[in-house]
Amino acid sequence: MAITTEDTSFTHDILGRYVCNTFGEAKASDTFDVVIIGGGTFGLTLAQDLFERSRPAGSAIKPGNYRILVLEGGPFTLPEHVQDLPSMALASPGPVQADPATLLDTPPGLRPLGLGNALPATRQELINAGLDKKTVYENWGMPWNSSIRFGGLAYCLGGRSLYFGGWSPRYLATEMETAPADPLKAVYAWPQTLVDDLKQRYFLEAARQTGASTSNDYIAGTLHNFFRQKLHDLYATVPNAIPITELPDYVKDAFSDQGQGIQDIANGAVAAPYPGFIESLRLDAPLAVQILSRPGFFPFNKFSSVPLGIAAARRAFGDASDKTGNSDKRLMIVTDCHVKRLRTRLYTLATGAAVQEVDGIFVRSKDSGDDVLDLGGGVQNNPQRRPMVILAMGAIESARMALLTPGVATAPNGSLVGSNLMVHLRKNVTFSVPIPPGLSLKDLELTALLVRCRAKVNGTFVHYHFQITASALPKGAGAGASDALLFQSTPDLDNIRHFEDTAPGEIDVSIRAVGEMLPNPQNNVTVPLTPADLDEALVPRATATLMPRTAGAGNIEQQVMDLMNQGIDFLAQNLFGASAASGYVSAVNIKPDGLGTTFHESGTLRTGDDPSKSVVNPDGQFHFAANLYAGDAAVLPTCGSANPVMNGVAIRRRLARRLVPEGDAAQPLRDYVLYPPPATPPSAGTLLTLFDGTSLANWRMAGRGTFHVIDGALQSVPSFDLGLLWCTIPMPTNYVLELEFFIRTRQTNSGVFVRFRNPDSVALADGTAFSNPAWSAVFTGFEVQIDNTGAGQPTSGLPIHSTGAVYAVSYPGQPSEIAGFPAATPGDFVNPQDAMVLGWNKYRIEVNNDVIQVALNGTDTAQYTIPDPATVHFPPPWDQRRGRYGTTEPTFIGLQSYSNYSYTTAFRNIRATVL
Repeated sequence: MAITTEDTSFTHDILGRYVCNTFGEAKASDTFDVVIIGGGTFGLTLAQDLFERSRPAGSAIKPGNYRILVLEGGPFTLPEHVQDLPSMALASPGPVQADPATLLDTPPGLRPLGLGNALPATRQELINAGLDKKTVYENWGMPWNSSIRFGGLAYCLGGRSLYFGGWSPRYLATEMETAPADPLKAVYAWPQTLVDDLKQRYFLEAARQTGASTSNDYIAGTLHNFFRQKLHDLYATVPNAIPITELPDYVKDAFSDQGQGIQDIANGAVAAPYPGFIESLRLDAPLAVQILSRPGFFPFNKFSSVPLGIAAARRAFGDASDKTGNSDKRLMIVTDCHVKRLRTRLYTLATGAAVQEVDGIFVRSKDSGDDVLDLGGGVQNNPQRRPMVILAMGAIESARMALLTPGVATAPNGSLVGSNLMVHLRKNVTFSVPIPPGLSLKDLELTALLVRCRAKVNGTFVHYHFQITASALPKGAGAGASDALLFQSTPDLDNIRHFEDTAPGEIDVSIRAVGEMLPNPQNNVTVPLTPADLDEALVPRATATLMPRTAGAGNIEQQVMDLMNQGIDFLAQNLFGASAASGYVSAVNIKPDGLGTTFHESGTLRTGDDPSKSVVNPDGQFHFAANLYAGDAAVLPTCGSANPVMNGVAIRRRLARRLVPEGDAAQPLRDYVLYPPPATPPSAGTLLTLFDGTSLANWRMAGRGTFHVIDGALQSVPSFDLGLLWCTIPMPTNYVLELEFFIRTRQTNSGVFVRFRNPDSVALADGTAFSNPAWSAVFTGFEVQIDNTGAGQPTSGLPIHSTGAVYAVSYPGQPSEIAGFPAATPGDFVNPQDAMVLGWNKYRIEVNNDVIQVALNGTDTAQYTIPDPATVHFPPPWDQRRGRYGTTEPTFIGLQSYSNYSYTTAFRNIRATVL
């Protein structure tokens, strides 16, 4: 029986009932394509994006009724960011201080706690105070053990995004090194394909989603212009400042997001207020506060994930026809549902190696107690359509779940799970200065600026930045009030008049320095089992370890803190004129914040191309699991100095596209990464190694299914629709491609594609994107088939559909069955041969001018001449220049993942020789 809207002592819970479901309702509704564990910052935004991407928009989305389930451990408490609500004085954990010499918390040992200072804390401190089994500050709790005092987690829908500070610097190129030269970062490389995509598309999408791309018109004023101009003028002298040209330029990249005043100045319609004005906008604080939107839309204001989740949940209800059973409600959000463990089974790959497959989720929910969600069958009775599970509980709790998942910690890279826990170094310095000469103010104003720096520490680049806020306040307001005017979202006319009628008498300033924690093997998350400390659901708790390096030649964190102190003093003295005479205290004499109080935990499930050096692949999928992904900041290989929220949203948007590639269908082509041919083509005889035998470097997935690097081979896990793993190295005009492949059954269907265009660059006739970009290889290139049964359509068993054939084209005496396909070229032939089952087979594919020649295990199996597009045409939607592109338009090779879950295929020794 459906639960009706319930009453509390004070409220009628409309929001809860209209947004959320019980676990029992979700379990009874039908199966799900994606289950997201954690409904916080990243889990809820991922759910919203998946829902929208799989929502029909002008064309059919495959599959129909794509369903998403969010399992959140806490209740639904707040509908949006606390600073978007009328002032509620809702507390959250503040910082604790650390010893400047050791960077460990002070005072050391256990300290007494009460409800007013319950967090940050260690669990032992909470136990001693009797606060370990209850939430504090309404939503907060501490689930893990550590000797470091942490702020913990917000146990509610939206999680810590409801309290997010809003500063959203974008990662710079040097914060995402793809080939780090220094030993400290050597095994912490970012995948090139991930970095390329972030820079080309997803950083900007995330900035627009969070509001960081919009101009700070709600800050702009006399005070802000004065200090921004002054900072711009002295910027070149800031120690270790990153060149301003490296900083994001949202005026250029997101022009329509800027206020009309900035647009007019950028267009030259209005004179700039000072020289270098447009460039100086790069020093504005990138705040996740959207104050501009398109006509008819309300702006987002301070970003959190909950409004996105609410909107998607209500659309899902509106779209559904089954309002009672929810069988076609495509997004269900279950709160008060604690996930205990994952159940797994083995999926056998082509060579006999195995990866884990999550086939069940054990929970303890408010409505049904201990229960299990069975994921063992196909989604909606389709055995090829298998559910995906996403960990999005935060870096520490996601690592705990991974460590407790059978087969994950014992995988070949299991020792990396939970390793490299990262947080940020942080220090806050506050002071007051007189209003400087030349600055004339009539009422209270503010400014918010960002300075980003980079230096080498022990030969390794380290990044740090300064978040500067300053407010003109009445004299005597006191240091620490610098951001009192920064987030005032409730337009109380009387309060506004108070600000307008109050004369400023001083500038109150805060400079917050945030520094990168470089990789440290001693920092990790573990789950001790002997003895185990069990949580309320009887699941072993995690232990988080942070060991700052502050002594000897390896005093890395201390050196970073010294750089931060230097920068704080420089900005205080040169930007604001602070001095000892005005009461300024040098930064070295101010204690830093405790390491556990930044709420920026990351790195415990790091991404990478190489399974021996990373936990998940560039798409966030566990290297040794068929359907398990990480969807939060745990995937970061290094953490830079930026808050992970906006950058994590960018990575999460990329994951959403990977899981639902059809989301770009019926829309104009989005920005995509170019892979141009080399300026100087490789000479004849050059050997191109396309697969190194150990990693996914230079490979990326399009469409459905996945590939794993195991046993020195690329091994597929197919799905319900076509998948394509393609090599991003542009192929020369003419070449010989050689590779080996391995199949487990005679029925296995796969193939090798040649001479196709970048799948992300191919549009349909109407200019919109392919529903599944993997199909673009079919329509722009040619497939060399792997299928001993020749199971093509409409007629099965034909030579043109069998192993060794260039698939489905016309040969003399064997015309294609596709209507309108060009006739055969005399001299071409097809001579299919069975591939060896349970053994390695060798393909030699020669692509020379317009002729494709194929040999399987030394036997010639096909020759096909590509027709001249000037006289012979393929029917739509096949590209008229199919396989015959100019020398300036790159083509690629790729491996097929066919639409049958059991048709796993392995490929190795993939190389090409230039002709």
